[in-house]
Amino acid sequence: MAQLREAEHRPSRAAVASSEERGMMEALRAYPAFRMLLIGTLATNSAFWMYQVAVGWLALELTDSPLFVGLAGFASGIPMLIFSLPAGVIIDRYDRRIVLLIAQCGVMLISGVFAAMVGTDIIRPWSILVLVAVYGTIMTFIFPVRTAMVPSLVDRPDIAIGVALNSAVQNATRVVGPSLAGVSIALIGVSETFAVAAAMQALALVATSRLPSNTSGPSRHAGTRWEVLTLGFRIVARSPFLIALIVLALAPTVLVMPYINLMPIFARDELGLGSTGLGVLLASTGLGTVAGALSVARSPSLRGRRGSQVLTATGFAVGVLAFAVTPNVPLAALLLFGAGWMSAAFLAINQTALQLSVDDDVRGRVFSIYLLTWGMLPIGQLAVGALADVVGTPLAMLSSCLAAIACIAVIAWRFPSLRT
Repeated sequence: MAQLREAEHRPSRAAVASSEERGMMEALRAYPAFRMLLIGTLATNSAFWMYQVAVGWLALELTDSPLFVGLAGFASGIPMLIFSLPAGVIIDRYDRRIVLLIAQCGVMLISGVFAAMVGTDIIRPWSILVLVAVYGTIMTFIFPVRTAMVPSLVDRPDIAIGVALNSAVQNATRVVGPSLAGVSIALIGVSETFAVAAAMQALALVATSRLPSNTSGPSRHAGTRWEVLTLGFRIVARSPFLIALIVLALAPTVLVMPYINLMPIFARDELGLGSTGLGVLLASTGLGTVAGALSVARSPSLRGRRGSQVLTATGFAVGVLAFAVTPNVPLAALLLFGAGWMSAAFLAINQTALQLSVDDDVRGRVFSIYLLTWGMLPIGQLAVGALADVVGTPLAMLSSCLAAIACIAVIAWRFPSLRT
Protein backbone atom coordinates (compact mmCIF):
# COMPACT_ATOMS: atom_id res chain seq x y z
CA MET A 1 0.00 0.00 0.00
CA ALA A 2 1.28 3.45 -0.84
CA GLN A 3 1.74 5.63 2.19
CA LEU A 4 0.09 9.02 2.41
CA ARG A 5 2.63 11.75 1.71
CA GLU A 6 3.69 13.90 4.66
CA ALA A 7 2.48 17.01 2.84
CA GLU A 8 -1.00 15.57 2.56
CA HIS A 9 -1.64 15.25 6.25
CA ARG A 10 -0.33 18.65 7.36
CA PRO A 11 -2.15 21.42 5.46
CA SER A 12 -0.83 24.90 6.18
CA ARG A 13 -2.31 26.86 9.03
CA ALA A 14 -3.36 29.54 6.56
CA ALA A 15 -5.30 26.96 4.55
CA VAL A 16 -6.99 25.35 7.54
CA ALA A 17 -9.33 27.46 9.66
CA SER A 18 -10.40 26.55 13.14
CA SER A 19 -12.35 23.30 13.13
CA GLU A 20 -14.89 24.86 15.46
CA GLU A 21 -15.75 27.27 12.64
CA ARG A 22 -15.66 24.74 9.82
CA GLY A 23 -17.41 21.89 11.55
CA MET A 24 -16.30 18.35 12.19
CA MET A 25 -16.78 17.08 8.64
CA GLU A 26 -14.59 19.86 7.25
CA ALA A 27 -11.91 18.95 9.76
CA LEU A 28 -12.03 15.34 8.61
CA ARG A 29 -11.70 16.35 4.95
CA ALA A 30 -8.68 18.53 5.75
CA TYR A 31 -6.53 15.70 7.15
CA PRO A 32 -6.39 12.52 4.98
CA ALA A 33 -3.93 10.69 7.25
CA PHE A 34 -6.07 11.45 10.30
CA ARG A 35 -9.03 9.89 8.46
CA MET A 36 -6.96 6.77 7.83
CA LEU A 37 -6.02 6.62 11.51
CA LEU A 38 -9.72 6.79 12.41
CA ILE A 39 -10.56 4.00 9.95
CA GLY A 40 -7.91 1.79 11.54
CA THR A 41 -9.14 2.69 15.02
CA LEU A 42 -12.71 1.86 14.02
CA ALA A 43 -11.64 -1.57 12.78
CA THR A 44 -9.26 -2.53 15.59
CA ASN A 45 -11.46 -1.28 18.43
CA SER A 46 -14.56 -2.96 16.96
CA ALA A 47 -12.55 -6.18 16.84
CA PHE A 48 -11.39 -5.59 20.42
CA TRP A 49 -14.96 -5.23 21.71
CA MET A 50 -16.07 -8.30 19.75
CA TYR A 51 -13.19 -10.19 21.33
CA GLN A 52 -14.09 -8.88 24.81
CA VAL A 53 -17.71 -10.01 24.55
CA ALA A 54 -16.69 -13.38 23.10
CA VAL A 55 -14.13 -13.98 25.87
CA GLY A 56 -16.64 -13.03 28.58
CA TRP A 57 -19.32 -15.29 27.14
CA LEU A 58 -16.84 -18.15 26.65
CA ALA A 59 -15.50 -17.79 30.21
CA LEU A 60 -19.02 -17.84 31.64
CA GLU A 61 -20.02 -20.89 29.56
CA LEU A 62 -16.91 -22.86 30.55
CA THR A 63 -16.94 -22.09 34.28
CA ASP A 64 -20.32 -20.54 35.21
CA SER A 65 -18.35 -18.40 37.69
CA PRO A 66 -18.49 -14.58 38.08
CA LEU A 67 -15.12 -14.84 39.82
CA PHE A 68 -13.50 -16.48 36.78
CA VAL A 69 -15.05 -13.85 34.49
CA GLY A 70 -13.41 -11.25 36.73
CA LEU A 71 -10.15 -13.22 36.70
CA ALA A 72 -10.16 -13.25 32.89
CA GLY A 73 -10.57 -9.47 32.93
CA PHE A 74 -7.72 -9.23 35.44
CA ALA A 75 -5.40 -11.35 33.28
CA SER A 76 -6.28 -9.25 30.23
CA GLY A 77 -5.70 -5.90 31.88
CA ILE A 78 -2.83 -6.44 34.31
CA PRO A 79 -0.18 -6.29 31.51
CA MET A 80 -1.22 -2.68 30.99
CA LEU A 81 -0.16 -1.92 34.54
CA ILE A 82 3.16 -3.74 34.11
CA PHE A 83 4.20 -2.64 30.62
CA SER A 84 2.78 0.90 30.30
CA LEU A 85 6.06 2.64 31.17
CA PRO A 86 8.33 0.77 28.71
CA ALA A 87 5.58 1.02 26.09
CA GLY A 88 5.58 4.81 26.49
CA VAL A 89 9.35 4.98 25.96
CA ILE A 90 9.10 2.84 22.81
CA ILE A 91 6.24 4.97 21.47
CA ASP A 92 8.27 8.18 21.94
CA ARG A 93 11.60 6.80 20.65
CA TYR A 94 10.58 4.78 17.58
CA ASP A 95 8.41 5.29 14.54
CA ARG A 96 4.89 5.00 15.92
CA ARG A 97 3.61 3.63 12.62
CA ILE A 98 6.04 0.67 12.78
CA VAL A 99 5.18 0.00 16.43
CA LEU A 100 1.50 -0.01 15.51
CA LEU A 101 1.97 -2.33 12.53
CA ILE A 102 3.77 -4.91 14.69
CA ALA A 103 1.13 -4.70 17.42
CA GLN A 104 -1.74 -5.04 14.92
CA CYS A 105 -0.17 -8.24 13.58
CA GLY A 106 -0.01 -9.58 17.13
CA VAL A 107 -3.66 -9.06 18.04
CA MET A 108 -4.74 -10.46 14.68
CA LEU A 109 -2.79 -13.65 15.39
CA ILE A 110 -4.14 -14.04 18.94
CA SER A 111 -7.73 -13.67 17.70
CA GLY A 112 -6.99 -16.35 15.11
CA VAL A 113 -5.57 -18.69 17.78
CA PHE A 114 -8.73 -18.21 19.87
CA ALA A 115 -10.87 -19.07 16.83
CA ALA A 116 -8.87 -22.24 16.15
CA MET A 117 -8.82 -23.46 19.77
CA VAL A 118 -12.54 -22.86 20.35
CA GLY A 119 -13.39 -24.39 16.97
CA THR A 120 -11.44 -27.56 17.75
CA ASP A 121 -12.79 -27.70 21.31
CA ILE A 122 -9.36 -27.64 22.95
CA ILE A 123 -9.85 -24.35 24.79
CA ARG A 124 -9.58 -24.59 28.58
CA PRO A 125 -9.92 -22.00 31.36
CA TRP A 126 -6.14 -21.81 31.86
CA SER A 127 -5.57 -21.27 28.15
CA ILE A 128 -8.09 -18.41 28.17
CA LEU A 129 -6.03 -16.70 30.88
CA VAL A 130 -2.78 -17.15 28.93
CA LEU A 131 -4.20 -15.86 25.65
CA VAL A 132 -5.95 -12.84 27.15
CA ALA A 133 -2.73 -11.92 28.99
CA VAL A 134 -0.78 -11.92 25.70
CA TYR A 135 -3.56 -10.00 23.96
CA GLY A 136 -3.63 -7.45 26.78
CA THR A 137 0.14 -6.98 26.57
CA ILE A 138 -0.10 -6.11 22.88
CA MET A 139 -3.03 -3.74 23.42
CA THR A 140 -0.80 -1.85 25.89
CA PHE A 141 0.93 -0.50 22.77
CA ILE A 142 -2.09 -0.07 20.49
CA PHE A 143 -4.22 2.13 22.75
CA PRO A 144 -1.62 4.80 23.62
CA VAL A 145 0.11 4.90 20.24
CA ARG A 146 -3.15 5.59 18.39
CA THR A 147 -3.99 8.38 20.81
CA ALA A 148 -0.44 9.80 20.77
CA MET A 149 -0.53 10.04 16.95
CA VAL A 150 -3.58 12.33 16.85
CA PRO A 151 -1.82 15.66 17.59
CA SER A 152 0.82 15.00 14.89
CA LEU A 153 -1.84 14.42 12.22
CA VAL A 154 -3.79 17.66 12.80
CA ASP A 155 -2.80 21.27 13.44
CA ARG A 156 -2.71 22.53 17.02
CA PRO A 157 -5.97 24.57 16.78
CA ASP A 158 -7.68 21.31 15.79
CA ILE A 159 -6.21 19.04 18.48
CA ALA A 160 -9.28 19.34 20.70
CA ILE A 161 -11.65 18.31 17.93
CA GLY A 162 -9.18 15.64 16.78
CA VAL A 163 -9.15 14.09 20.25
CA ALA A 164 -12.95 14.34 20.46
CA LEU A 165 -13.41 12.70 17.04
CA ASN A 166 -10.94 9.98 17.94
CA SER A 167 -12.89 9.44 21.15
CA ALA A 168 -16.16 9.36 19.19
CA VAL A 169 -14.79 6.67 16.86
CA GLN A 170 -13.45 4.65 19.79
CA ASN A 171 -16.84 4.82 21.44
CA ALA A 172 -18.69 4.07 18.22
CA THR A 173 -16.93 0.73 18.28
CA ARG A 174 -18.75 0.01 21.53
CA VAL A 175 -21.89 -0.04 19.38
CA VAL A 176 -20.44 -1.90 16.41
CA GLY A 177 -18.30 -4.46 18.27
CA PRO A 178 -20.72 -5.73 20.95
CA SER A 179 -23.67 -5.68 18.54
CA LEU A 180 -21.75 -7.73 15.99
CA ALA A 181 -20.48 -10.05 18.72
CA GLY A 182 -23.93 -10.68 20.21
CA VAL A 183 -25.50 -11.43 16.84
CA SER A 184 -22.46 -13.40 15.65
CA ILE A 185 -22.35 -15.63 18.75
CA ALA A 186 -26.07 -16.32 18.42
CA LEU A 187 -25.98 -17.06 14.67
CA ILE A 188 -22.59 -18.63 13.91
CA GLY A 189 -20.92 -19.36 17.26
CA VAL A 190 -18.06 -18.19 19.46
CA SER A 191 -15.24 -19.59 17.32
CA GLU A 192 -16.51 -17.83 14.22
CA THR A 193 -16.87 -14.60 16.20
CA PHE A 194 -13.17 -14.71 17.04
CA ALA A 195 -12.47 -15.32 13.33
CA VAL A 196 -14.46 -12.22 12.37
CA ALA A 197 -12.49 -10.23 14.97
CA ALA A 198 -9.24 -11.46 13.40
CA ALA A 199 -10.43 -10.33 9.96
CA MET A 200 -11.24 -6.87 11.32
CA GLN A 201 -7.76 -6.64 12.82
CA ALA A 202 -6.41 -7.43 9.36
CA LEU A 203 -8.41 -4.48 8.00
CA ALA A 204 -6.88 -2.26 10.69
CA LEU A 205 -3.44 -3.50 9.63
CA VAL A 206 -4.10 -2.40 6.03
CA ALA A 207 -5.30 1.05 7.15
CA THR A 208 -2.26 1.45 9.42
CA SER A 209 0.10 0.58 6.56
CA ARG A 210 -1.13 3.69 4.72
CA LEU A 211 -0.16 6.09 7.50
CA PRO A 212 2.98 8.22 7.12
CA SER A 213 6.00 7.65 9.33
CA ASN A 214 5.25 9.13 12.73
CA THR A 215 8.00 10.09 15.15
CA SER A 216 7.97 12.59 17.97
CA GLY A 217 11.26 14.19 16.90
CA PRO A 218 14.42 14.52 18.97
CA SER A 219 13.71 14.47 22.69
CA ARG A 220 14.81 17.42 24.80
CA HIS A 221 15.13 15.05 27.76
CA ALA A 222 18.26 12.91 28.12
CA GLY A 223 19.59 10.77 30.95
CA THR A 224 20.13 7.21 32.08
CA ARG A 225 17.77 4.43 31.04
CA TRP A 226 16.02 4.70 34.40
CA GLU A 227 15.63 8.48 34.02
CA VAL A 228 14.23 8.05 30.52
CA LEU A 229 11.85 5.35 31.75
CA THR A 230 10.57 7.44 34.66
CA LEU A 231 10.45 10.76 32.79
CA GLY A 232 6.68 10.61 32.48
CA PHE A 233 6.31 10.32 36.25
CA ARG A 234 8.59 13.32 36.81
CA ILE A 235 6.70 15.47 34.32
CA VAL A 236 3.37 14.57 35.91
CA ALA A 237 4.74 15.11 39.42
CA ARG A 238 5.70 18.70 38.55
CA SER A 239 2.18 19.54 37.35
CA PRO A 240 -0.69 19.61 39.88
CA PHE A 241 -3.13 19.85 36.97
CA LEU A 242 -1.83 16.65 35.33
CA ILE A 243 -1.99 14.90 38.70
CA ALA A 244 -5.60 16.04 39.08
CA LEU A 245 -6.54 14.77 35.59
CA ILE A 246 -5.02 11.33 36.17
CA VAL A 247 -6.34 10.86 39.71
CA LEU A 248 -9.85 11.86 38.63
CA ALA A 249 -9.71 9.32 35.78
CA LEU A 250 -8.71 6.59 38.24
CA ALA A 251 -11.91 6.47 40.35
CA PRO A 252 -14.52 5.74 37.64
CA THR A 253 -12.10 3.47 35.78
CA VAL A 254 -11.39 1.17 38.73
CA LEU A 255 -14.75 1.31 40.51
CA VAL A 256 -17.35 1.78 37.73
CA MET A 257 -15.85 0.34 34.52
CA PRO A 258 -15.90 -3.27 35.86
CA TYR A 259 -19.61 -3.31 34.97
CA ILE A 260 -18.59 -3.97 31.34
CA ASN A 261 -16.82 -7.15 32.37
CA LEU A 262 -19.90 -8.26 34.34
CA MET A 263 -22.40 -7.51 31.57
CA PRO A 264 -22.76 -11.19 30.52
CA ILE A 265 -23.84 -11.96 34.10
CA PHE A 266 -26.28 -9.03 34.26
CA ALA A 267 -27.75 -10.05 30.89
CA ARG A 268 -28.13 -13.77 31.60
CA ASP A 269 -28.80 -13.98 35.34
CA GLU A 270 -30.47 -10.66 36.22
CA LEU A 271 -32.36 -9.75 33.04
CA GLY A 272 -32.92 -13.21 31.52
CA LEU A 273 -31.29 -12.39 28.18
CA GLY A 274 -29.13 -14.41 25.79
CA SER A 275 -26.14 -13.38 23.69
CA THR A 276 -28.27 -11.24 21.36
CA GLY A 277 -29.77 -9.38 24.33
CA LEU A 278 -26.27 -8.86 25.69
CA GLY A 279 -25.29 -7.29 22.38
CA VAL A 280 -28.30 -4.95 22.57
CA LEU A 281 -27.38 -3.81 26.09
CA LEU A 282 -23.77 -3.17 25.12
CA ALA A 283 -24.93 -1.38 21.98
CA SER A 284 -27.06 0.91 24.17
CA THR A 285 -23.92 1.83 26.09
CA GLY A 286 -22.08 2.34 22.83
CA LEU A 287 -24.76 4.62 21.36
CA GLY A 288 -24.57 6.72 24.50
CA THR A 289 -20.79 6.98 24.27
CA VAL A 290 -20.96 8.12 20.64
CA ALA A 291 -23.52 10.77 21.57
CA GLY A 292 -21.40 11.90 24.51
CA ALA A 293 -18.17 12.16 22.53
CA LEU A 294 -19.84 14.03 19.66
CA SER A 295 -21.50 16.46 22.06
CA VAL A 296 -18.07 17.33 23.45
CA ALA A 297 -16.64 17.74 19.93
CA ARG A 298 -19.45 20.17 19.04
CA SER A 299 -19.34 22.15 22.28
CA PRO A 300 -16.17 24.18 22.96
CA SER A 301 -17.74 25.56 26.15
CA LEU A 302 -18.21 22.03 27.51
CA ARG A 303 -14.61 21.11 26.70
CA GLY A 304 -13.29 24.21 28.40
CA ARG A 305 -15.35 23.99 31.58
CA ARG A 306 -13.22 22.00 34.01
CA GLY A 307 -16.08 21.44 36.43
CA SER A 308 -17.78 19.39 33.72
CA GLN A 309 -15.26 16.58 34.35
CA VAL A 310 -16.50 16.13 37.90
CA LEU A 311 -20.16 16.26 36.81
CA THR A 312 -19.77 13.75 33.98
CA ALA A 313 -17.67 11.34 36.08
CA THR A 314 -20.34 11.45 38.80
CA GLY A 315 -23.12 11.02 36.24
CA PHE A 316 -21.39 7.93 34.88
CA ALA A 317 -21.28 6.33 38.34
CA VAL A 318 -24.92 7.22 39.04
CA GLY A 319 -26.05 5.75 35.70
CA VAL A 320 -24.31 2.42 36.26
CA LEU A 321 -25.56 2.32 39.86
CA ALA A 322 -29.16 2.69 38.67
CA PHE A 323 -28.64 0.07 35.94
CA ALA A 324 -27.29 -2.42 38.49
CA VAL A 325 -30.53 -2.45 40.48
CA THR A 326 -33.17 -2.29 37.73
CA PRO A 327 -34.99 -5.50 36.69
CA ASN A 328 -36.58 -3.82 33.65
CA VAL A 329 -34.85 -4.43 30.30
CA PRO A 330 -35.95 -1.23 28.45
CA LEU A 331 -35.07 0.90 31.48
CA ALA A 332 -31.73 -0.91 31.77
CA ALA A 333 -30.95 -0.07 28.13
CA LEU A 334 -31.92 3.58 28.69
CA LEU A 335 -29.74 3.84 31.79
CA LEU A 336 -26.82 2.28 29.93
CA PHE A 337 -27.26 4.89 27.19
CA GLY A 338 -27.05 7.65 29.80
CA ALA A 339 -24.06 6.06 31.51
CA GLY A 340 -22.32 5.72 28.15
CA TRP A 341 -22.98 9.39 27.35
CA MET A 342 -21.48 10.49 30.65
CA SER A 343 -18.44 8.20 30.42
CA ALA A 344 -17.55 9.31 26.88
CA ALA A 345 -18.02 13.00 27.67
CA PHE A 346 -15.81 12.63 30.74
CA LEU A 347 -13.04 10.78 28.89
CA ALA A 348 -13.07 13.19 25.93
CA ILE A 349 -12.80 16.28 28.17
CA ASN A 350 -10.20 14.64 30.39
CA GLN A 351 -8.00 13.38 27.54
CA THR A 352 -8.23 16.64 25.58
CA ALA A 353 -6.95 18.56 28.60
CA LEU A 354 -4.10 16.06 28.95
CA GLN A 355 -3.10 16.22 25.27
CA LEU A 356 -2.99 20.02 25.30
CA SER A 357 -0.84 20.07 28.46
CA VAL A 358 2.22 18.09 27.23
CA ASP A 359 4.85 18.33 24.47
CA ASP A 360 4.95 15.83 21.62
CA ASP A 361 8.37 14.37 22.48
CA VAL A 362 7.04 13.12 25.84
CA ARG A 363 3.39 12.60 24.94
CA GLY A 364 3.71 8.81 24.70
CA ARG A 365 5.29 8.54 28.15
CA VAL A 366 2.82 10.90 29.82
CA PHE A 367 -0.11 9.15 28.18
CA SER A 368 1.32 5.82 29.35
CA ILE A 369 1.13 7.17 32.91
CA TYR A 370 -2.48 8.05 32.18
CA LEU A 371 -2.97 4.54 30.82
CA LEU A 372 -1.92 3.16 34.21
CA THR A 373 -5.42 4.15 35.36
CA TRP A 374 -6.71 1.55 32.89
CA GLY A 375 -4.02 -0.81 34.12
CA MET A 376 -5.70 -0.61 37.53
CA LEU A 377 -9.02 -1.72 35.98
CA PRO A 378 -8.20 -5.46 36.38
CA ILE A 379 -7.86 -4.94 40.12
CA GLY A 380 -11.36 -3.46 40.16
CA GLN A 381 -12.66 -6.27 37.95
CA LEU A 382 -11.20 -8.94 40.19
CA ALA A 383 -12.43 -7.27 43.39
CA VAL A 384 -15.96 -6.67 42.10
CA GLY A 385 -16.08 -10.18 40.60
CA ALA A 386 -15.05 -11.71 43.92
CA LEU A 387 -17.61 -9.58 45.79
CA ALA A 388 -20.29 -10.61 43.27
CA ASP A 389 -19.57 -14.26 44.06
CA VAL A 390 -20.40 -13.53 47.71
CA VAL A 391 -23.22 -10.96 47.70
CA GLY A 392 -24.52 -11.11 44.12
CA THR A 393 -23.67 -9.03 41.06
CA PRO A 394 -26.19 -6.15 41.56
CA LEU A 395 -25.17 -5.46 45.16
CA ALA A 396 -21.48 -5.71 44.30
CA MET A 397 -21.82 -3.14 41.52
CA LEU A 398 -24.02 -0.90 43.67
CA SER A 399 -21.36 -0.83 46.40
CA SER A 400 -18.60 -0.12 43.90
CA CYS A 401 -20.47 2.80 42.32
CA LEU A 402 -21.20 4.35 45.72
CA ALA A 403 -17.49 4.11 46.52
CA ALA A 404 -16.70 5.82 43.19
CA ILE A 405 -19.06 8.72 43.93
CA ALA A 406 -17.43 9.22 47.33
CA CYS A 407 -13.94 9.15 45.77
CA ILE A 408 -14.88 11.66 43.06
CA ALA A 409 -16.22 14.04 45.71
CA VAL A 410 -12.97 13.82 47.70
CA ILE A 411 -10.83 14.31 44.56
CA ALA A 412 -12.87 17.36 43.50
CA TRP A 413 -12.40 18.85 46.97
CA ARG A 414 -8.66 18.11 47.01
CA PHE A 415 -7.98 19.54 43.52
CA PRO A 416 -9.86 22.86 43.08
CA SER A 417 -8.63 23.19 39.46
CA LEU A 418 -11.09 20.44 38.47
CA ARG A 419 -14.12 22.46 39.55
CA THR A 420 -13.12 26.02 38.70
